[in-house]
Amino acid sequence: MKNILLDLALIIDLYPLDNSEKAPESASVYQALIQSDDYQVYITSASLLELESKQIERLKQVSPLLTIEKIREKTQVFFKNLCTEIKIAKTPAYIDLEIGDIKIAQMLAAVQAINGKILTKNPRYLEQYPNDFISIDTCLNAIEQAPISIDFANLKKQYWALQPQIERQIDEVLSNTAFVMGQKVTELEQTLCDFTNANHVISCSSGTDALLLAMMAMDVEPDDEIITTPFTFIATAETIALMKAKPVFVDVDPVSYNLNPDLIEAAITDKTKIIMPVSLYGQPAEMDKINAIAQKHNLKVIIDGAQSFGATYKGKQEVHHCDIYTTSFFPAKPLGAYGDGGAVLTQNDGYAKKIAMLREHGQRKRYHHDYIGMGGRLDALQAAILLAKFPTYASEIKQRQAVAKAYTLALSKQFKTPDIASDCQSVWAQYTLRVPNRAAIQAHLQKQGIPTAIHYPMPLHLQACFQYLNFSEGAFPVAELLSKEVISLPMNPFITPKQIDYIVLTLKEMLTR
Repeated sequence: MKNILLDLALIIDLYPLDNSEKAPESASVYQALIQSDDYQVYITSASLLELESKQIERLKQVSPLLTIEKIREKTQVFFKNLCTEIKIAKTPAYIDLEIGDIKIAQMLAAVQAINGKILTKNPRYLEQYPNDFISIDTCLNAIEQAPISIDFANLKKQYWALQPQIERQIDEVLSNTAFVMGQKVTELEQTLCDFTNANHVISCSSGTDALLLAMMAMDVEPDDEIITTPFTFIATAETIALMKAKPVFVDVDPVSYNLNPDLIEAAITDKTKIIMPVSLYGQPAEMDKINAIAQKHNLKVIIDGAQSFGATYKGKQEVHHCDIYTTSFFPAKPLGAYGDGGAVLTQNDGYAKKIAMLREHGQRKRYHHDYIGMGGRLDALQAAILLAKFPTYASEIKQRQAVAKAYTLALSKQFKTPDIASDCQSVWAQYTLRVPNRAAIQAHLQKQGIPTAIHYPMPLHLQACFQYLNFSEGAFPVAELLSKEVISLPMNPFITPKQIDYIVLTLKEMLTR
C-alpha cells in the first residue's frame, strides 16, 4: 500500500472534483490514484480550511438565496463525500518549525506520519525536497508500470482503512496515561463477551500466556499428561512442557488436519488430565466427539483457538464447547493487535476468578497474593487498537470466507484444497493447500511476486526440544505428510478478484511444466 498526499495547489486544481476540464493533468492522476488498489490518497487537515472557503464562496455564487445554515449543511455533505475517496492526514506534534515555510513544514510532517509522498506540480518543491515530493508524470508512470502487488496478510491496508478510528483510540489512552489495565481493557473484555456470548473474557499478554493461564487455573502439575496435536505452532506443546507436564501427541485427521478424535482414547492413561485440540487455520475440531471422550474419562478440555477467534462449531462460538478457550491477538491473526495479546474465555465462574488473579501475579487485591501467578496483563494500547478494529471484524470474517470460496472454486480440481466441515465456520486464518512439489511451487510463486508461507514445516514430535519424548519419524504419519505438503496462500479480507485470478493462474502454470 502506497500513500500519496496532495499538495494544496493540486487540490485547488481539482476543485470541484468533477471539473476535469479545468486541470486535465491533475484530474487524470487523481482518478488513477483513487482507482488503484495500491494507493491511498490524503490531504492535510490544514487543506480543509482552504477547501471550506472555496466551497462556501462557490455556493454563494451559484445559489445566492441559500441561507448560511443551508450553505454549512451542503458544505458538510461535500466533505463527507470527499472523505469517501480521500483520507485526512493530521499534522503531528513533531512538525519541524525550523523549516521557514510553515505550509511546507505541515505537509512534510503529515507525509512523514503516513510514510508516503507528496504529489505536486511545483518544481521548487520537487527540487528542494526530492525525497518527499513526487511529480504527476512520475506518479502516473509508477501507477501504470506497477506489477500486481500482493501482501500476505495486508496489515498495512487494514491500518490505512481504519486509521482515524485507531488514532482516536490510541490518543485516548495516551491522553489518559492509563497504560496497564483500566477502562480500555475492561471495554474490550465486555465487547468480546458480547460477541461470543461468553460469561467471562480475561484478556492477557499473549496467546501463549493464555494457554499457561488456562493450565494454571486447572492446577496442572508435574507429570500430568495433556493430549494434543503434533501439527501446530510450538506454543501449544511448549506451554505444556513449561508447566512440567507431558505433551502426549495424537495424530491429526487427514481431512481437517485437526486432532483426530478416533485416536484419543488409545492415548489416555491414569495421568491424563486435559485434552487440548487446536483449531488449525481457523477451523474448530470435532468437539462433540472430543467432549464425549473427555466426559467419559473425567478430563478437562482446553481449546487452543489462537487462529480461530470468531469461528463457530454447530452455530456456537468455541467457548461453548470446552472448559476454557484461549486465543491470540498476534498482529497476523484474523483479529490482531499491533503487538502481542491474547484472551482466555470461559463459562466457569471459578476459572474466571482464578485466571483474573493469576494474570496479575496471583493477587486478589494489591500486594495480597493467593497464587503464584505471572505478569500477564494486556496493554491498554493493544486493547484500544483491538477496539478500533472490532466493529469491522464480522464483515472481515465474511470477506475472508469469500476469498477462501473463490480460491477453492478455482483450485479444487487441480489441488488438494481445504475441507471445512458442514457444521463449522472457519475464520480462515490461513488458506492452506496440499501440493506434492512444494519447493518448486513456492519458488515459482515467489518469482512472480506472490508471497507464501508454510504452516508448519516440521511436526512437533520431531523438533529438537521434544527429543526427550523419544519419538522418531513415522510416529504420526499424517502430521509428517502434511508438514511436507502444506503451503499457505495469501489470505486477508482485502485480496481483490484480480489478485485471486493472478494467484490462481500462476499456480496452474505449474501444472503445464
